Formats: sequence, structure tokens, C-alpha cells
Amino acid sequence: MPPAIALSPVEASSSADHDYARQYAEDFVARWDELIDWEKRAAGEGAFFSDLLRQARAWRVLDVATGSGFHAAQLHKAGFDVTASDGSPTMVDRARCNLDRLGIGVPVHCHDWQALDPRVLGTFDAVLCLGSSLCHVFDRQARIAALERFRRMLKPGGLLLVDQRNFEAILAGRFSSSGRYYYCGKTARVTLGELDESRCEFVYDFADGAQYRLRVFPIRPRQLQEELREAGFHTPRSFGDFKPVYDVMSVDFIVHQAHA
Repeated sequence: MPPAIALSPVEASSSADHDYARQYAEDFVARWDELIDWEKRAAGEGAFFSDLLRQARAWRVLDVATGSGFHAAQLHKAGFDVTASDGSPTMVDRARCNLDRLGIGVPVHCHDWQALDPRVLGTFDAVLCLGSSLCHVFDRQARIAALERFRRMLKPGGLLLVDQRNFEAILAGRFSSSGRYYYCGKTARVTLGELDESRCEFVYDFADGAQYRLRVFPIRPRQLQEELREAGFHTPRSFGDFKPVYDVMSVDFIVHQAHA
């Protein structure tokens, strides 16, 4: 899941690729579920991810950006064999607490993406990288290397699902945050700070006055599909706010589906 401490432009372009875990402020992680609102998010997503996984007969799933554990929990309840992982120790602790509270026996590992190893975790029918997490990698080759690592974790023909903020619309000046699908909580407002072709800053203002800033790389959807192909994935397709037909300028998030 994304880091939540603002960095200088130099730091954002360099250390964000290599030291992202330290950016997960503990107090922001403690409020992550307040931002998401699990019940409203589950209602907004419906059975989208479980339907795609069932269609692909992908029952063994690796969630490589589990954050606070939302998708790991939802998929486990839907009957999938889920393994969860995240590179942030604070997010891993949060996910474990959430899953324990719900009585869900999903293993949660703390692994940087480049530390994912099929000899340790095995291979999977599907890999999920959600929460616009790949956009925290600023360097193109580093993103491709992460995608290649995801492919190594998949069985032949396995499914990758990766999502992103709709930076095509954001860079065109059409930012929106509907609160219908992703950040469904009502105690925080999401706005934009700095924005150019090399960085996008999201500003989270909570009702009690707390503020967090997050800088990511604004990768365009077509560029991400090109990087998927370069990493060895096939037949990428996309969904805008969970719909296969959409106006690229009017959706909040885009989900990409590709096969190893």
C-alpha cells in the first residue's frame, strides 16, 4: 500500500523506489481503514475480483500489496486460498490484526517485491497488486523488474491483476475521487497538491485536522500496459471503475488484467 509522508522532489524520485517502507507513517496506517471503509468498499466492488479469478480458475492467490488486508479477507471469504504480503512492516501488522479480529487464517508476510521468491512461497494461479501500489515505483525499469518478479510467482498462464489511479484524466486536469469504490470513508477529503509528468501528490485531510501527503509516479494507463508486455505478460485488458467499457476521462481507477 502507498506511503503517506511527503518527500522533497529529489527524495520522491530516488528513495521512493528503494526505501518506501519508511514512508508508511504509523499514525496514518492506523487510520487507513477509516479512509477505506471496508463495508462501503465491498459494496462498491461487488464480486468483480472474485468473478475474474473464478473465470480464470485461479484459486491460489498471492496479494503482493495487501495493505491492511481488505482484499485478502474478501477473497478468503469468497473461497480462495490467499497468501498476503506487503513491504511495509506497519501495514503487515495492521493486516494481521484485522485478519485475526475477523478470525481469518490468511498468512501475511513482510516482503519487498524484489524479495518475493517462488522457492519460499511457491507459485500461484493469480497475483494481485492493488491500491495503485505500483505507482510508488518512479523508475520505469524498476517497475518492469517488479512486474517480472510477479510473473515469476505465477504458474504458466497465471493471472495478474494490477490497478492504478486514472492518471490520464488527472494529468488532463480532470481529477475526481467519487468515494464510491476505493476511498469510501467520509472522514477524509482527498485533493491534489503538486502535479506534473514526473510526480503526483495526493493530500488527505481528515475531519479532525490531521493531514497526510503522498507522492507517486503518474503512470498513464497505456504506458503501464506497455510495461506489462515488456515484463512478459500477454493480452492485457483494462476496466474502468470495474467496467469493461468506459470513458478514460471519467473514471477514478483502472484495473489491468494480463496473463503470464
